[in-house]
Amino acid sequence: MRYEEKGSLAQVVRGGTVRFDVALAPAGLRLVQDLVNTSLHVWQGQAGLDLLADLTEARAWLDRAVADWSAESGLRAPVIDLRESDLDGLRALRESLRHGLRATAENPGALPPGERGFRRIGSEVRLDITADGEVDYTPSQGGAEGVSALVAMEMLLARSAGTWSRLKTCARPPCGACFYDTSPGRSRVWHDMKICG
Repeated sequence: MRYEEKGSLAQVVRGGTVRFDVALAPAGLRLVQDLVNTSLHVWQGQAGLDLLADLTEARAWLDRAVADWSAESGLRAPVIDLRESDLDGLRALRESLRHGLRATAENPGALPPGERGFRRIGSEVRLDITADGEVDYTPSQGGAEGVSALVAMEMLLARSAGTWSRLKTCARPPCGACFYDTSPGRSRVWHDMKICG
């Protein structure tokens, strides 16, 4: 995604993840990061925009996010159609992730998902073995359940790869931006020391 207006609120609106010197999560984990960043509490003194506030904006975000996920994961993009009734579930999942990924000075590292206040994700993923022997995974359902399924799969894969504990949300409550901690000791608690630290 390209952002012509650097440092502006328009930069936030064009995609879920704010690309203002925030390290992007690797591979499919970026979908989780992007979902959390569909809303920021405050951005440069202004109330954050919510890309899941209405159906049209949510569908536009999801189309971009799934295309990015497909490019990063190397898997074909599933068709996930959202309905108005899916928006509350997506917003609840986002806020559960934001809360569970919150970094604090006392806890700069990540706790296992069961100990962080995440809601249970009960979505189904279909696994297929491709002709070349690779494993392909797609959500079994559409809507919020389909998004939840991809998020759950990426959480599991990231935990297995050792990258899950690097995904965090900024410890400054008015911010809440989701960032990927690239510090050697995995000790960052703010997405940006100059802005939030």
